[in-house]
Amino acid sequence: MTFKPLSQVRRRDVNEILALRSDTDGHAAVQSALRLTAEAKTFGLNMRSFLDLAINVPGSERAAEFRTGNGYLSGYQATLAALNLPVGDNFTAGHVLDAASDTFQTYPGTRALFPEVIDDVVRYKYRQSQFENTAAFVAQSRTINGVEMTSTVVEDKAEDYQNARVVAEFGRFPVRTIRTGETAVKFYKHGGGLRISYEFARRVRLDMLTPYNNRSAREMEMSKVWVATMILINGDGTNGAAPVVTQSSLVPGSTAGTLNRKALQKWLVERAKAGTPVDTVIGNWDAYLQWLELFAAPIAGNQGKTEAEVLAAQGFQIGGVPILSGVVNFALSGAVPANQLVGLSRGDTIEELIEAGSNIDESEKAIVNQSITYTKSENAGYKLVFGDTRSILNYGA
Repeated sequence: MTFKPLSQVRRRDVNEILALRSDTDGHAAVQSALRLTAEAKTFGLNMRSFLDLAINVPGSERAAEFRTGNGYLSGYQATLAALNLPVGDNFTAGHVLDAASDTFQTYPGTRALFPEVIDDVVRYKYRQSQFENTAAFVAQSRTINGVEMTSTVVEDKAEDYQNARVVAEFGRFPVRTIRTGETAVKFYKHGGGLRISYEFARRVRLDMLTPYNNRSAREMEMSKVWVATMILINGDGTNGAAPVVTQSSLVPGSTAGTLNRKALQKWLVERAKAGTPVDTVIGNWDAYLQWLELFAAPIAGNQGKTEAEVLAAQGFQIGGVPILSGVVNFALSGAVPANQLVGLSRGDTIEELIEAGSNIDESEKAIVNQSITYTKSENAGYKLVFGDTRSILNYGA
């Protein structure tokens, strides 16, 4: 699907949004809501982003109502205020969350904002830690409006240059050519849903959905981590699988299944010498325990001091968890096979691509159905930037 350029979004008065809350014609309000979601979809935006861009709060007739100490409310925030959709209790200001339930029940057109309001209710009520998350190891996350192909980077031959580090006068600069691969980035829909009726939503507070939404959000993030990990290990169709280095090849005689400090350090040094230093290591929970205990176990005969403390006393400092932190960060992924660590340079290895407007369909369903199937979902795909920035340490062999 080809989306319209964002420069074509029409800026409008906050009062236009009041058509979603018509006291005289519910059918017209529903049609207004459907037109609004359809317009947002043509630009590849969810309702929150679309309203922020489309609503001109300072230029609105009622701008004074939406003025704050630091300026004005955003277009989305002004819309919630105009439609009486509070996302939490503020007794001092006279706002109660129950009003949002009443608004959704009474004015069907406002249901275009139901998914966004529930997200805000959850943020207002509770912030959840995600132990497994893609942000820990992706170079960047960006939103795209259409199909994107995988890519490969081709470097000029070394002999084409007089010096690999210094470019002489009239000499050639090293050039990397980015070519389009033959494989499209595959997108997966991650998330889950809850189904309730508007009558039920009116009888209970909307924040009762918070724990269910938290579970769905955690499962969605773990699903994204699983897919991204598989791309890192197996490749994306253009860049091949990550090379594997066995622990025994680095330190002969090391115990299989037990992470060896010398092998780990040698692996990290070899990656740095190759010009692709590892700043992020990904492993499963068992690997994380070994990572933590690698330098934490007291050594017999050293008065209870750990190996890290003994080495530090001798001036050996890499930084660490506890000795590697600040240089190498550990990211959790239950998808990494047992007895393996995936090492990468985070800044240039893998990108996360989010499909624009992939959740707008849920807003449309909320408008026309009497039951609410509230979903927390995201269409995400992953592509490798460089193919040589990954390495797997297999400490089981």
